[in-house]
Amino acid sequence: MEGYRYQQFAYLVIPLLAGFEFFRTARVVRQKTGKETARTVTMDACGYGFVAFIPAIFLFTIFSLEYRSFPLLENVLHRFDRYGVMFLFLGSWWQVFLITALRARRTSHAGGSMLRSVWIPYLLLGAFISALILWVAPFNLMWVSIFWFLASFGLLAAVRVSPDKACRVFMVLAVVVFAGENLLFIVLDAIV
Repeated sequence: MEGYRYQQFAYLVIPLLAGFEFFRTARVVRQKTGKETARTVTMDACGYGFVAFIPAIFLFTIFSLEYRSFPLLENVLHRFDRYGVMFLFLGSWWQVFLITALRARRTSHAGGSMLRSVWIPYLLLGAFISALILWVAPFNLMWVSIFWFLASFGLLAAVRVSPDKACRVFMVLAVVVFAGENLLFIVLDAIV
């Protein structure tokens, strides 16, 4: 297997964390309401998607391409591989926003500290994906990405945004970045 493939395994950290955050948030909502709701079932389904489905597609395409398991489907597998990398590579930002929204929702239900429960993990995950993805990127993009996480934290912390509002803000950011990422992929895939 080529060396860069091993680095791609590190991309799986963010979707796995997102899946576990869905599971934890569903459990907190169940404890608070005392019953099973459509929201908790949906959160559990999303958790399984992030923990099982996304890594399975990613690993299947990597190993199928590396060992040429399906030579007739190689073109399709290359597209899956590119989308998987785009989904995990560029998608890490929207997934960090999603994780932060889920942590803020749990904080609003449990009444915890925003700094410890939401902001510190947000900054650590932001630094992690900025360094992982943009380590050798041109135009100092790694530092631009880190500045984005620091600036967004500073702005929201300065106005003392509540956990409910932080959840909404980060959920909107996750949707916008996810839509933008997919549009970018469609455009790039059509060009290349």
